[in-house]
Amino acid sequence: MLFGIACPSPMMNQPQSAAVIDLGTNSIKFILAEKTSELDLKVLEEQTLEVRIGEGISHHPPRIRPDAIEASVQAIAEILSAHLPNPEIAVRVVATSAMREAENSHQITEALKAKTGIELEILDGQREAYYIGQAIRMEARYARMDRLYAMDLGGGSLEWIHIQEDTIQNARSLPLGAVRLTERWVEDPTKALPDSAISAVRKAVRASLIEAELHVPTQSTFLGSGGVFYILKALSGGDSQFKTQEIEALAQSLAQVDISQRIEHFCVPEKRADILPVALITIASVLQYFQIKTIEHSKSTLKYGLLKELLKL
Repeated sequence: MLFGIACPSPMMNQPQSAAVIDLGTNSIKFILAEKTSELDLKVLEEQTLEVRIGEGISHHPPRIRPDAIEASVQAIAEILSAHLPNPEIAVRVVATSAMREAENSHQITEALKAKTGIELEILDGQREAYYIGQAIRMEARYARMDRLYAMDLGGGSLEWIHIQEDTIQNARSLPLGAVRLTERWVEDPTKALPDSAISAVRKAVRASLIEAELHVPTQSTFLGSGGVFYILKALSGGDSQFKTQEIEALAQSLAQVDISQRIEHFCVPEKRADILPVALITIASVLQYFQIKTIEHSKSTLKYGLLKELLKL
């Protein structure tokens, strides 16, 4: 009998580092993290590339443009080559709303497979919302709350999550993305938005919420995630809580000016300046529908929920 052989650790054979690449409608998001305990992780690298594959996705039939396919595949290949040379790192590459709907989504999956050997996984809307909910459950400040609601606004869809006593009760995906609604209702997003376009966006949001039969008690904690909330945080000087009336006021101000004024006078990021008015109108309309007075920014996005699963947190 041999002695002195170490007992296998519970952490053995579990991935200690993992990466996620999220091919979204509006951008490609990359994150690399390592597991630091049974319940926590440390982000090692993070990057967002503004590759809008969802441009034109609201047209019929919905298709991804050839240049967007090429740019997306090249960007993902460069991320893998530059940041993930170690084959032992667990990697998951996923796509969301635009790829769910595009009739030629197979062209990206096939091109990426041929160039990198990586399988691209297209998440359905409910699964996407579920992973966002999983990410929220990782945040210590929300762990003890009996009930909370969250929305993640992307380019192609809005994910809706209801968490009750640490359990995801409802996870839905609604066709209310900022790129989608802008293309559908705004003729020229570089110009000031006419009242008719603003009204059309509000009606579309309300109709989708009614159809989904969603309900929120007025005193509930309400969280918001996605790129638009990072922009709100930057524009407000670092605040993490936003009043509905303030979001509405900013939406109106941005809608009344052209894209150059949004960038120069309001310091809106150039890559998001065309869709930000509609994004804010969408958020304000959701909050007004449920009579919610404030929303809190959460960093809990899809990529963190996927990391949670990869690292077995």
